[in-house]
Amino acid sequence: MFEAAGIGAAVHREIQTAYPSEMLEEAGRLATWLQELAARYEEQVHIRIVAPQSLEGFFKSLRYRVHRYPAFIINRRKKYVGWEPATLECLLADMLPSGEEKV
Repeated sequence: MFEAAGIGAAVHREIQTAYPSEMLEEAGRLATWLQELAARYEEQVHIRIVAPQSLEGFFKSLRYRVHRYPAFIINRRKKYVGWEPATLECLLADMLPSGEEKV
């Protein structure tokens, strides 16, 4: 949409300079991880991204007692906070025994 309006490159440059490089690297790492999860589990999982600084994110952080990110809430029962894919994969495997349940 931005590129069609002729402002895509300008917005991209502004984003690159507005945030610290480590934050941009983490965002890229998280995006890649989520894409891999979506490809692996396809219709078995429902991935929803909520910004922690949003009102919804604030209330979810309180509800699930999350103070670090990234945080993953699985079936509203289990939570995982961190960057270790193997740990998250184990939780997903435990919660999806039939392949029908959504995360």
